[in-house]
Amino acid sequence: MKLHPEDPRLTSYVLGELGPEEAAEVEQAIAEDPTLQAEVAGIRGARKFLTERLAVSGDKLAPAQRENIRRNARASSRQSGTSSLFQAWLIPAAAAAVLALATFILMRMPGESKSNAAAKPTPASKLPSTPTANTATEKPTPEPKILASARRIPLSPKEFPSLELPVSSDKSNLDAVSKSILANNKLPPRESVRLEEILNNFPLRLSGTASIARSAANPWHPDSRESGMSTHTATLSTELITCPWKPSSTLLLVSVRTSTLKDGDLNISFHANPETVFRYRLLGSTTPDGTISGKLPTKLAAGSFVNLAIEIEPSGTAGNLGSLEWSADGVKAPSIILTHNKDAEPSDDARFGALVCTFSQWLAGDQLGLIDVEVVAALARESASADLPKERAELIILIDKSLHLPGVETGLPTPRR
Repeated sequence: MKLHPEDPRLTSYVLGELGPEEAAEVEQAIAEDPTLQAEVAGIRGARKFLTERLAVSGDKLAPAQRENIRRNARASSRQSGTSSLFQAWLIPAAAAAVLALATFILMRMPGESKSNAAAKPTPASKLPSTPTANTATEKPTPEPKILASARRIPLSPKEFPSLELPVSSDKSNLDAVSKSILANNKLPPRESVRLEEILNNFPLRLSGTASIARSAANPWHPDSRESGMSTHTATLSTELITCPWKPSSTLLLVSVRTSTLKDGDLNISFHANPETVFRYRLLGSTTPDGTISGKLPTKLAAGSFVNLAIEIEPSGTAGNLGSLEWSADGVKAPSIILTHNKDAEPSDDARFGALVCTFSQWLAGDQLGLIDVEVVAALARESASADLPKERAELIILIDKSLHLPGVETGLPTPRR
């Protein structure tokens, strides 16, 4: 699907008025076109302005607004830090705001918009390896370098039924990001953000399915009773939760930890189920076309951990989404079948992992139109509490600071040198 920036379906998409199939097509078109991303961000900004000023109590809430209220009701029951970021909030909306927004959109359309609206959209084409700008608009196109380094193209399980996953415990990028925000008072360059390195700063105890890789010398039992020493070489744990920036998708969080006794040589791969998965993407670690660049790292030092995150877009409503296959030191470990139970409450660690992924993508300019200031702030409030570990509390402070930098409060993309 190819959309013009003035297509009324963009407004319907923001307001949550499209059906699931049409919303998915519009969402894909937005992801492929930076001009549409900028347009959607502008519509969201107008919607925020109008809903805050024209809201009337008692009218029906949009699905996204109900989700915000649910999040904040849960967050208000927790103790919070000293930052204004943690104050309870909600965004009311009413029919008057929706009508005003529609009027606002119609008024800002140029005179030739009728002919554009009447034109039939071109059929959807294969995802391009690089974003294509729409030359029919006068709005500036974001820098190609930024988009090429930050945006990840989802993979189809029909073309990529499996994906080898990198095993790297590098966590240095968070220091550079923190220095830019706290010391230099500005957001880091988008192309410099490394989601996978930021995520690796936080050990995650995930509450989903886990698998243990045993030593080849004694694979049948986890402990050596005589020495009291564990014979496992590595542990892989998972948790599947609803994706915070795209509720129709599932976020798979993976944490791998090696034994304290020796280094581990780990090989991990994600196998998507083509019957239930429309597409998927590894967050971070990839080139713009979604593939892994260079030779994959597999070595993990003793007592170390590495975190991974995969966004999975289901093609159906039920069924397993695939599996994780892995081995340690050449010995195959038990596979993990990935099934998302949407009724299960996410663990605090999974929520925090989702926050890190969301914040990192926002910094990188990834998922423009889906991830904005409001989404990041809501997730930060949800994760905030008085008893957070030091490193997590510091990230909450960093997020609060970044959301209040000059030019960021509007929620619109901010140019960075």
